Amino acid sequence: MTIIDIEKWYNKVVELLRQQRIFEALDQISKQSSERFQPSIDELKFTYTNILTYTGKGINDPMGKQIYGKLITSLYELSDLIKMHLLAGSGSRLARIKADIDRQSSYENDDLSENLMGLTFDNELQDMLKSASLFSDESESETAINHRKAISRVFYNLWLTDRFSELDEQVVVNIFNSSSITWFEKSMMVSALTLSALRTFDVRRISILIDLYNNSDIQISQRALFGILISIFMHDNRFRYYPALTAKLEQLGSQSEFRDDVLNLLIQFHRSKDTERATRKFQDEILPQVIKFNEDLNEKLDLESLMQTGESLDKNPDWEKYFDSQPGLVRKLEELTNMQMEGVDVFLSAFAMLKAFPFFNDLPNWFIPFYAENYAVQEALSDESEPFKEAILKGLDLSMYMCNSDKFSFAFNIRHMPPQQKNMMIQMFEGEGEQLAELKNEELSDPSLAKKRIIIQYIQDLYRFFKLHTLRNEIGDIFLQGFEVQESGVLSRLIVDADFYRKIANFHFDSDHFEEALKLFNYLIDIGENQAELYEKAGYCKQKLGLFHEAIAMYQRADLFDTNHNWLLRKLAQCHMALGDTEAALDIYLELIQLEPDNHRINASIGTCYLNMGKVEEALEYFYRIEFANPGSSNAMRPVAWCLFLLKRNTEANTYYDQLLSLEPNTSDFLNAGHVAFSLGQKEKAIDHYLNSIRTRQDDIKSFVKSFNKDRKHLISNEIDQIEIALMLDYLRFGKRDGFFA
Repeated sequence: MTIIDIEKWYNKVVELLRQQRIFEALDQISKQSSERFQPSIDELKFTYTNILTYTGKGINDPMGKQIYGKLITSLYELSDLIKMHLLAGSGSRLARIKADIDRQSSYENDDLSENLMGLTFDNELQDMLKSASLFSDESESETAINHRKAISRVFYNLWLTDRFSELDEQVVVNIFNSSSITWFEKSMMVSALTLSALRTFDVRRISILIDLYNNSDIQISQRALFGILISIFMHDNRFRYYPALTAKLEQLGSQSEFRDDVLNLLIQFHRSKDTERATRKFQDEILPQVIKFNEDLNEKLDLESLMQTGESLDKNPDWEKYFDSQPGLVRKLEELTNMQMEGVDVFLSAFAMLKAFPFFNDLPNWFIPFYAENYAVQEALSDESEPFKEAILKGLDLSMYMCNSDKFSFAFNIRHMPPQQKNMMIQMFEGEGEQLAELKNEELSDPSLAKKRIIIQYIQDLYRFFKLHTLRNEIGDIFLQGFEVQESGVLSRLIVDADFYRKIANFHFDSDHFEEALKLFNYLIDIGENQAELYEKAGYCKQKLGLFHEAIAMYQRADLFDTNHNWLLRKLAQCHMALGDTEAALDIYLELIQLEPDNHRINASIGTCYLNMGKVEEALEYFYRIEFANPGSSNAMRPVAWCLFLLKRNTEANTYYDQLLSLEPNTSDFLNAGHVAFSLGQKEKAIDHYLNSIRTRQDDIKSFVKSFNKDRKHLISNEIDQIEIALMLDYLRFGKRDGFFA
């Protein structure tokens, strides 16, 4: 079986167990089990048959529920073991890594239900645990190399062990309590525990993560929290069968700090979904403008000569004037900066190609927090001057917006930078240094800021691993998970504060994640929250998702609160228009215009409704109102001119189109002006306008003909013979080819 087939089979079994369809689950389990698992399957079938027999005979067994729960638990755990067995034989890279780890541990993997770690047999690890002094050797000495190898083995064992034994659990606790293992190594190990949650459910592992959340080091605690949430979302239905574990989680849920941390983590996780959008925005909108700006600036100011004078560029007034003339670029850069400050990952595209350094060949290094003393970083900067090295490392350490993985990439890439670029980097770090130091000081007085930074950087580290690492197709992608807290039985019981869900809902709403926001607004309404804003936002989400009938119903419920009446009327009218119910929309707009008589948008909407209903005279009246208030505006003249054409008042329409074409005409202006001239018998003028319409379409004659044919009925209404229309079209289609016009 392939990994995909194994996952499909396993997910089917889990879903059957969730629905408590026991016999069907047993059948699925039997299909993939080998002889080694058959005795367990037979025993479970026997137990379930007895339960059914007791039920059929009406026997009330006081231990019945407990036995049934134990049966479900055993079926889940057996499914886990079979899944791990199948994955081990899949021939995947991950299976080979696990086999290598098992061999390195000199441990026979004969029984998957026994101790699989081998950590207790690792002499190097045992020596570390016996030591009371922090290991800080970042050299290439044999001792340092052996230490790093041992830490790597620990990582793989924590990740790839299927289920911890009691002894394993104690070893892991000792590791995190050890004073010889550094904070960054422990942080990396927490990630291994988190990765393991994607493979299988393990009570002892989750219990360790819960304890680590209470660790005094927030680098460790925040990573542990992510592991807890991964475990919950991946295995939500299984927690009910482990009351001791549930009780431990309930202790966390009683802490307001836990709710705040979960809220922060979930918002940052969901924000990661905007990474690709931010990447596209940077590549497609911002970067091309920056390149063009630099090219134009260099040409305008002759920057090469200017820089050779040794004068500081920021003293040149022409630079500032020219920069001020690029408001679009400035606006986009400000938007990018704001996205970055909020936690949106804007650097993925820049650093995606910098994960090929040897450092990243060792998988655990994708998860290690950046620290300046790291042996690989020191080696990468070994040829640099001390002042340069100090400035770069300080800048990277203080950087709030670059994740750990990218900081390593940045450091490794420095040796490949030309001197000019290195100098620019120093200036950048020095320019930001004071501000970043202030932010660092704010974190000292407000731990929540530090937690937010750690989570932002950690989620971005994880995003790079799950999107870029060569094992990503075997491991699975956590960023494809919904992580919808209201749908988690565990979390919705732990966190009942409506404000918690409202904040997540508003984040999704503000980020245009309308489907996710709608689920949360519906959840809040279902649990009894009753505010106009909930109905308004739920209606808006439905409208954006194209659920117009449902949006109307939600807006009507919001209108019962007698707030934002005008806004609600607008939205109701828009929904009716989208459904093609023009008369209902018109009635609402006519009510609105009484409330806002000078609102040109409403006048335009009323005119559009009348136009769609074929009541052109009435439409023209409202379009005239807009033109009267905005004389000389092309946007105001356009609908007036079109209505005059429809009413066969072509001399008046021609005057309007002459004005429009003298301004900034669009493709439709040329087309419509051609119709008017054609109707007035001015064929040469009409042909000239039609040709201009074709040119503005990049000579796309098919697009022109399609638009022309849509208006054919209006030309006929203006008493143009159909033969004349056909001749005009053929002339335009084939005239250039056959030399009728240049």
